[in-house]
Amino acid sequence: MAKKAAAKKAIPKAPATPAQSVALTMQLFGPGMSLLHRAGLGGLACSLKYIERAYDIGDLSDDEVPGGPWGDSQPPWTIEPASITLKFGPAEAAREFLKRLFVLSLKVTDQGVIYLPGQFRSKPSMDVLAESQNGLTLTFIQHGKTRSLEKDPTVVQCDAEGDGKKLIPIEFKKCSWFKHQDGWESLIDNKGRLTTKMVDIIGPLSPGAVVRHVAFTSTTKIEDPPERAMPLYFAVVGCLVLSMNRGSGVLVVPEVADLESFCVLRPEMSPTSSRQCRIASAGDAALQAQLRLRLSRVATRFNLPSCHAITFRPTSWASQQKSRVDAIIVQPGDGACLRQFEVAMQELKPRVATVIRKESVGRGKNKVETERPEHFWSDSVVRPLVADNLARGRPWYRGFVNLMTKLDPVSKKPLRLKLFFEKEGLKAMTEKIAWQDQGESAVVRAVHESLRRRFGAIASENKGKTGTMKNRMTGEFDKWRLAFAGAKTADQFRHSLCDLFARSGMNNVLREKWESVLPWLSTGRWQLTRDLALLALASYTGAGAKEIDDAVPDATVTSGEAS
Repeated sequence: MAKKAAAKKAIPKAPATPAQSVALTMQLFGPGMSLLHRAGLGGLACSLKYIERAYDIGDLSDDEVPGGPWGDSQPPWTIEPASITLKFGPAEAAREFLKRLFVLSLKVTDQGVIYLPGQFRSKPSMDVLAESQNGLTLTFIQHGKTRSLEKDPTVVQCDAEGDGKKLIPIEFKKCSWFKHQDGWESLIDNKGRLTTKMVDIIGPLSPGAVVRHVAFTSTTKIEDPPERAMPLYFAVVGCLVLSMNRGSGVLVVPEVADLESFCVLRPEMSPTSSRQCRIASAGDAALQAQLRLRLSRVATRFNLPSCHAITFRPTSWASQQKSRVDAIIVQPGDGACLRQFEVAMQELKPRVATVIRKESVGRGKNKVETERPEHFWSDSVVRPLVADNLARGRPWYRGFVNLMTKLDPVSKKPLRLKLFFEKEGLKAMTEKIAWQDQGESAVVRAVHESLRRRFGAIASENKGKTGTMKNRMTGEFDKWRLAFAGAKTADQFRHSLCDLFARSGMNNVLREKWESVLPWLSTGRWQLTRDLALLALASYTGAGAKEIDDAVPDATVTSGEAS
């Protein structure tokens, strides 16, 4: 009998296991996290919060958000005070997750301007975006290979006063791409998974990070693992960048201590108008950002962050790029400093200036001449001095002598000519600002009183002689300006100041405050007192001030008609 073939026993299959979930955790204070890394991680947190808000109000669909569809579940990330965790799901899903995140966070609008929505509560006006892009092209994406810009500039009009009467042209070059948008590609491998290799850190991620020598590329380049490279791509969101002029930019890096609170504070730091985009120095940019935070309603719940402001400018040894030439730190939440700077912003804010352009059409008898007003921003030459002094913890008027003696680097004309247009603002500052010592205020008031008496005497001696009176008043002003600014020693300055007091006769301020003034004539303080005396000259608005202004025609040519 044939043997019956044994039936094959089926081997049960093991139950399918779900694909292992992959996540990327970035620690705010992890090893190797620099100031810029922390600001970038804060920028990433702000971008994630923007995506959450946009999804909640229906601006983004499940097919657009990272890790979508979300449905009724929570976003695939967690933001904690000191860390962010991105949950990719299956390892191969990292590619699509990161691509969507970068597309939504680092945008170029249809108008050809860069828009980083994590920086703002709502989308700002076109002129603000244009100003922000100009700052980016001077700092993060200054090299031609890091962005695609049109050759010819585009002009957007800024309504300076909000009444449509004074439009200021803001120039920018339309952008179609910038390096950070492709950052997700460096964070994944060829299978779409999060890379396990080191990522090269180049200039657009950390300005100044370059290979030091082409012969030693592997040993002089900068590398970071994905958890540190990822935040650097979002440093453009966490930091604030603005242009001082067409050739210099300022990078403000806030100190991030808590990611959750930074998501609330960062949008309040961004300018919301073209006037707020006007900066004149690194300290000015940082203090303006802190002042906006202080004046906002949300900032009262949090401590103000310290800000590091870095200036980028071409140098004689590398004129083709903008190098880091200066850095300044504004300490967190210095209430006295911000109160003084708030007065400076109120009294010395950027103003709208107007110049009349003459145009002609045709020739000979058919020639027709027309006049066209042209408006532009004219910023203060005093406020940057005030800002940098306050940021460094010095008296706000220190170094005022430079404004009375140096030349404007652009026009090559004396800076003091521009001070005539800030006379009222300077006078208001001397009255409103909180002085640290009674003697400071007393010196300024005593010089004002002496000038008033000297000009009054000149006016009484030259009644009916307008030309002679103007010439004598102008000569009197220049006499004391040269005497104070030209003093090289304490004795020379004391002699000049006491000479003014003696020639002016009875001085009520000195009679009442001589005990406060006397210490400021000491050898150790004479340079600060010289700055105060020159400040008093520049801020004098009493008798004779108009005659002196009329005798300085070059000032009108320099600044035009200020509104």
